Amino acid sequence: METEKTKIALYAKRTFGEKFNATFDFIKENWKQLLKYTLYLLLPVSLIQALSLNGLMSAARGMSAMVSNTAAFAGASAMIPFFSYYGLFLIVALVGTALLMSLVYAMLRTYNEREERLQGVTLGMLRPMLLHNVKRTFFVLLFGMFLMIVVSLLFGVVSVAIPASALPYVVFLFILVLFAVVLPLGLWIPAYLLEDLTLIGSLKKALRIGFATWGGIFAIVFVMGIISGILQGVTMIPWYIGTIVKYVLGASSGEGMGDVSMGYSFLLYLLAVVQALGAYFAMIFVLVGLGYQYGHASEKIDSVMVDSDISNFDKL
Repeated sequence: METEKTKIALYAKRTFGEKFNATFDFIKENWKQLLKYTLYLLLPVSLIQALSLNGLMSAARGMSAMVSNTAAFAGASAMIPFFSYYGLFLIVALVGTALLMSLVYAMLRTYNEREERLQGVTLGMLRPMLLHNVKRTFFVLLFGMFLMIVVSLLFGVVSVAIPASALPYVVFLFILVLFAVVLPLGLWIPAYLLEDLTLIGSLKKALRIGFATWGGIFAIVFVMGIISGILQGVTMIPWYIGTIVKYVLGASSGEGMGDVSMGYSFLLYLLAVVQALGAYFAMIFVLVGLGYQYGHASEKIDSVMVDSDISNFDKL
């Protein structure tokens, strides 16, 4: 009889190799539920995202075709659909990313808190935590966007106030500081979704333990990012090639994109749906990796499991 594998603890000090293995072990153990629930939640999002992506590409093509047109109204009329599709694409991608983050960390937290792991867990059982996570994720994303706007405005003010000769050095310093701060912020959403912390409390903890384990965050994001990028590229290549062929067919017809068949356009739409779903599936590797990086950082800095064992000693 096959021996059941040891449960993957969330809060544990791990080397990079152990965090890498924990990430893949979790995905391997729960891949059916990850695949099924991700498909259920994000297929509708991907259907809309594919429409906006193909529309964005067509609008960009139309706008570039009007560059030689000197009529101002022609350029303006081409920009309207471009920015409309671009705005729709950003909104849908934001919703899809929030849903995926909420799902992955709901499953990771449920797995950690149940002795039975995710055995027998249905999407209906995850729904309360999923809805809770969706609300929290949007809070983080909106607050993060607000912080980006504030930082951008401050940088703009500083850029105007300093001499032009010093601007390249300031830009270089700004990029270094931004890069140093953004990595610890990768633990913000795991902290907010895996624990019962306030928005500001989770931000403070992410920065505190993130700076202390900066190298580990960089390593896990870099490696998982490469894996995610490869998987995303595999699903994107068919759509990318199909889009190029569509442009070639449209250009050779001499009448723009109108001569491309409806059947081919529908095929390109299906490829865009696969591309969108592939991007979300690939993102799971980064999210789970950051989850176990957060558990490692919490245990290393705050000794979460040691404190929990001490507080529950009288129940043993």
